[in-house]
Parts: sequence; structure tokens; C-alpha cells
Amino acid sequence: MLTNIIMKIFPNVKRSGVTVNSIKIRSIHGITLDSSNGKSQLIPFEAVHNMKPPEWFLLDKSESVCKLGCMSKETFNGNPMMIEIIISNDGNVQLSVAGKMIDLSQFYISSKLVFSVNSINALFRCLRIISVCYGYHDNNKEQPFTFSNDKYMKEVCIVQKDAEPKVVIRHINCYKVVPIGSVSHTCKRCILCKSTSNQRMKQKQIEKKENENPLPACNQFENIISVLRNIAPNLTENQLTLLCSQIMASNLQNSKGMRWPREVISIAITLYNRNPSAYRDVTKNGWLHLPSEQLLSLYKNAVCQGPGIIPQMMEWMLNEAQRQNLTQEGYFGGLILDEMSIQEDIQIVHYKSGSSLVGLTDSGPEIKMMHAASTGKAESKMANHVLQYIFHGITGFRWPFANYPNTQASPSDLFITTWKCVDALYEYGFKAIYCCMDGSSNNRAFLKMHYLHQNPIETKMVAKHYRNPMREIVFMMDPCHLLKKIRNSILSSGFEDFHKRLLTVDGFFIIWKMWIDAYKWDHSTNPFPVHQKLSDEHIFPNDAQKMRNKLAFETLNQDMLNLMTMYQESLPEPAQKELTAALNLLQHTSFLVSFFNDSRPVKDLTDERLRRLTSAYDWFKSWEKQVAKSDSISKRHNNLMTMETREDLDFMYHGFMSLAKLCVSKIGQSIVPSRINSDIVENVFCQQRSLYHGAATNPTYNSYRTGINSIVLGQATISRKSNSGGMHAEPYAAARSAKLSKKC
Repeated sequence: MLTNIIMKIFPNVKRSGVTVNSIKIRSIHGITLDSSNGKSQLIPFEAVHNMKPPEWFLLDKSESVCKLGCMSKETFNGNPMMIEIIISNDGNVQLSVAGKMIDLSQFYISSKLVFSVNSINALFRCLRIISVCYGYHDNNKEQPFTFSNDKYMKEVCIVQKDAEPKVVIRHINCYKVVPIGSVSHTCKRCILCKSTSNQRMKQKQIEKKENENPLPACNQFENIISVLRNIAPNLTENQLTLLCSQIMASNLQNSKGMRWPREVISIAITLYNRNPSAYRDVTKNGWLHLPSEQLLSLYKNAVCQGPGIIPQMMEWMLNEAQRQNLTQEGYFGGLILDEMSIQEDIQIVHYKSGSSLVGLTDSGPEIKMMHAASTGKAESKMANHVLQYIFHGITGFRWPFANYPNTQASPSDLFITTWKCVDALYEYGFKAIYCCMDGSSNNRAFLKMHYLHQNPIETKMVAKHYRNPMREIVFMMDPCHLLKKIRNSILSSGFEDFHKRLLTVDGFFIIWKMWIDAYKWDHSTNPFPVHQKLSDEHIFPNDAQKMRNKLAFETLNQDMLNLMTMYQESLPEPAQKELTAALNLLQHTSFLVSFFNDSRPVKDLTDERLRRLTSAYDWFKSWEKQVAKSDSISKRHNNLMTMETREDLDFMYHGFMSLAKLCVSKIGQSIVPSRINSDIVENVFCQQRSLYHGAATNPTYNSYRTGINSIVLGQATISRKSNSGGMHAEPYAAARSAKLSKKC
């Protein structure tokens, strides 16, 4: 607004803009400062009219008063408005537009004038910011505005010389000018015509609805269903509901009068979350009658997401479990946790009850008091990470129920928030019997906090609640992250200067060059590659590709073992022995990859796969014991995988074996190995980064929390290693009377 005012006062200046750190900065060029240090040439009152601009003209001149006039560029009923300014010899200034006196103070113009060159020039420059009122333009041609002659009148307005004339409505007590910086060119008196017009339209809509007098919705729905059953008896209930809703919606003249079945609302939200543009094409092109986007937003935001445990979110989770007839064993499951980096940003979110700042760290009052006690000051920082908790049942039920914005959670923070989540799950009937996480340093320190006076392996990774010893939980490391760490250890093994390790087993080396040579041999020798999925991304990964589970699996699986075996057979006999250790490693890693991707359940503890898992673990431990006998510290460090990888292997194996024993012996439920990982929380992060906020690799926390409802409604609640193909969650407000809100 300020830029527009300056441009009107100084029409010869130029403006430009630039964006710096998402902040738009405007600059104006061509304004020069007065070099006279505030001094200006005084002129007599008789010479004031000689200082007028060319568009102004003299109306009257006497010894005490000078009256000047100017015609507006706009015409009304063919006549322009007269703008008059009256200057008295005592310095008083008065302004009138079309005979109506105008208060100069509302335009920040002084009513007292000093007879100097600068003051008079400044007065006429300031008068340029005054815009006349155009009146109210009624765009509703079907229902033209009707008014009483004592309040409003019609005029034909032409804004510019070649512009089309338009009919406007003007209040008889029009202010003649609009406030400073106004965009509408309509004064506050004339704008009353708009509210009067809207009230008239609403009244006619109400009268139209009363005259329709349709059948009650319930009776109409039942009648249509019975007719459709007679016409097409093979239609399913969902198909009948959809067809019935289409018939009812097509008979309504106003779509707002439609009461949609909750089944239609649920599938509409799912479709809208997947592809909003396709949803608009289907609805606007008349293929289907579906709920409006505004209605879907109300249902989607029925649960307002935020940090910590939200009671409505837990109720929604319980309602879905009951609606999908989850078995008693399905309420047992794991607590999956992981952190995602987000953008540091604070946003003000407005609610009906007030406003709040979103984007600060918030892990609960306990952690806030703990930090205040340790640092001696209470402060809030901008969050750059978010800690996500997901419940994953042993039968496949999954639900992201809590998240905490933080600055990378410390082990003590993880300890408090994790057990709070466990207690919340128990409160709503869900029992967390295991906790799965990746092998970061904070996660390992958090795990060891439960075993201060003993080795975690001695307790088989079973820990008790610090307040309720009756509640036990099994801790384990994510097998997928473990396999990535094994691959990364091999990747850093070699003879070059940049290699940090030289893995050695029984005197034979395991180096990444063996994988490179086998890959090159496969592509140069065989017309059809032995390992068809192997590519440069597998053999020469960058930092981002090193994080992908799929690439790590395919360099350690059965296909890689077959390729390495065939490559060994192609070598001379002395060189074949060099691959002995690599082949032994691949024999065990290929089983780990196949086992933790196996969807066949483990029903008893005598399963052959558990025996092979123990055999693979024993091989890694024998390798560690063999190298530990060396007297050289450097050899013990360089010839083995990293200490973190070996520690994660211990935690993963003993944790999984304890979990299998707990599920089979105590709960009486089989366990599916492919479900025991943290892929579902990584899946949530991928949707947050790419599906619901555009290509945003680091969304803000406000974007993250608002995307949780879309993720829950857009993916299947029963995990089958995919987001589709199963039963989806219903909106929280569809199953119960919940308050609908446009904002979340």
C-alpha cells in the first residue's frame, strides 16, 4: 500500500523488487532529497494560483480566498466529478469532491499551509493519492439489485476513456472518496449495497428450499436401494450405496443439501488424498457426484494433530481396530520409532479459541522441566527433527499415533517419551511387547539405560517398565538397518588409502573390489546377466543411495551369492581361494535377507529358519572371537566390522529370538519376519517428503503434523508391505459425532 501511495505522489519514480530469504523487498528509485536543509522560498498569497499543476484551473480569486478546481478522469452519467480546493490567506485549506467536504486528516494531509514553493508543491502531490468512489458494481445479472429510491441511485460509470461503461449503485450519502490504500474503489456507504444484495439472494434461496419439500432422506434412500436390488441383484453393498448417492445428489438443485453416506465420504477422502487433480476432474466434468473438497477437509481435520499423545487420535485408533474386527492377538504389537529431519520454521496457527506458535520443540512438560533443571534456564528452541512413534501389531495393524518435534532426541528424552507412549497404548487396550529402532548412537544409549547393572544380552533384550515391573518389552535393532551397516562395512574395506578397513576371516580378505570385479565380469561375459538387478547404483552408491535398503539387500542376497560363485568358477584355481571368505559371508547374509523378507509365519520355535538364523549369528560371533585373539589393536579394529554393527547384530538376534518365544509360547500367535522392521515409519517419512507436500525433502513441522491425517486415511491400516490393497481407515468424524474444523 505504501508503494502505491508513493507512486501516486511521485509519478516519475520507478520501483523494483527482489526476494531475499523468502522475504520480498521493494525499492523505489528516483526520489531525491531536498538539499536546501528545510529552507524554501516564500511566496505571497496572491501568487499561490501560479503554482498550480497543469491539470488544475482557477475557479475564483479574491484577497482572502483562492479557489482551484480539477476534473476527475472518471465520468458518471457522462459528467466528471469536480474536485475543489479552497486556500485562505491565513493558510487554511479545504477540499470538496462533487460538493461534499472531505476531511484531509484521513489522507494525512495538513489543513494548514505555509506559502512556500515546497509546501504548495507537496500539497498538490499529496492530492494525487485521493481516489473518487466508483460506487458498487452488481455482477449478478440473473437477479438484478432492487432498491428504494430514497437510499440508492443508479449511475453509468466509465473509468477510462476507452473502457466499457458499467452500471453502478451509489448511496445517496456517498462519501465521494475511498480510504487511503483501498483496492475496491468503493466507499463504506456504497459497500452496504453488497451486503443488502447478499441478504436478498440468501432469502430467495431459503424460499426456494421451502417450496421444494422433498421426501425425507432416509425414506428416499431405502426406496432407491430396494429398486436397485430388483434391477441388479448382484450388486455389492458398496456399489448400491454409491449408485443411490448418485441418484439422490442428481435430484438436488443445491449440492449443499446432500447428506453423504459415510462410506462415500471415506472413499472420496482416499481418492482425494491420492490425486486431488484427478478428483476435481471426475467431479467437475460430471462423471460422478462426490462430496466437495471443503467437506472432505472438514472430515479430514476432525482430529487436530500436534505434539505428544492426543486423546482423539487414540480414540480414532481404537475405533478403527474395533471396526475392522481386530482379533485379540492383533492388539499385541511393537512400538516403532525413528527421527526425521525437518525445516526450522515457526508459524502462527489461528484457531477459534486463539492462536499458537507451531515449530518449537515440545516433548512434554517432564522433558521441559528436566532440561530447565540441567541447564538452569527454561527455553524453547526451533525444532529441526521430529520423533515419530507407530504401533505395528503382530497381525499387521499399523497406526502413527504420536510425534514429538525436537532438536534430535537425547537418550533421556527417548526414555521418557517411549514409556509414555507405552502407557498410552495400554490405556486404550493396545499392548506394546517389543520396540524396534535403528542403530543410531542415541538409540543404543537409550536401550542401554534399561540395563545399567547387567549386559542386555544376558536378559535376552527384555526390559521392565521403570514404574510398572509387570509390563515387559523386548528391545531389538532394525534388521534392515543392520544389513545396510554390513554392506557399508564391506564398502569401506580394501587396500586403497581411502579404505578404513580390511575385513579378514581365516586369513582371507573381504573387500568391495570383489563385488566390483564380479559385476564387471557379469556384464562383459554373459549376454544375459546372472544378477539382473545389479547396477552401478549398487556397486558405486552415493551418499543418498547408501541409505536405500533395496540396494543393500541386492548386494547381499541369493542372487549375489550365485553371481559370486559363478565368478569364482571362472577364475584360475589359485585365485578362487581368495573369494572363500566373501562366499562364506554371502551365504549367511543371503539367508538374513531372505528371512527378514519372508512373509511366511514362524509358528513354533523348532522352525528350520530359526536354526539357520542361529547358525548365521554364530558365524559372525566366531569371526569376532577369532580376530579378538590378535595382539594388535589395529588388527582387531580393521579386520572386523564396526563395533556398532557387531553390537546391533547382538541386539537384533537376541531381541528377535525373545520376541518369537514370547509370541509363540505366551500369546499363542505366530510371528511374520517381514513385519519386524522399521519400514513402516520410513514409509511415513517418504509420504511426508513427496506425496502430501510436494517435493519437500524437509517439510516444516506444521506441514508434517497436518499430513498425518492424510497418511492415515490414504494408506491401508493392515500392513502388507504396501499402502494399498487393504482396508482403509474411516474419518474420525464419520464414526462418531465429532466437531468439524477447517483448520488443523
